Amino acid sequence: MNALNRIVAAYLEFAELQAGRRRPMHMKDWIAKLDDFLKLSDREILKHAGRISQQEARAKAEAEFEKYRRLTDTEQKAVDRDFEEAIKKLKPPGRT
Repeated sequence: MNALNRIVAAYLEFAELQAGRRRPMHMKDWIAKLDDFLKLSDREILKHAGRISQQEARAKAEAEFEKYRRLTDTEQKAVDRDFEEAIKKLKPPGRT
């Protein structure tokens, strides 16, 4: 995942440079540049649609997201911690 993140970051930096130079690029240009980036980083370029169907990919993504959602739902949020700390600092009703 780290390698993918780095490739994406480099590609976006390149896109910003192109935009800064006001160099028009068409979709076919971007595809060619992406292939170049992948070749430069010794990555394979997928020449076919792959072996996983859209339905299988969606099911996998939804299952992984559900695991992530359950994990994050059980974690205490910063806002909840801050609220609990603020409540502890309040004086009980009726006392001055």
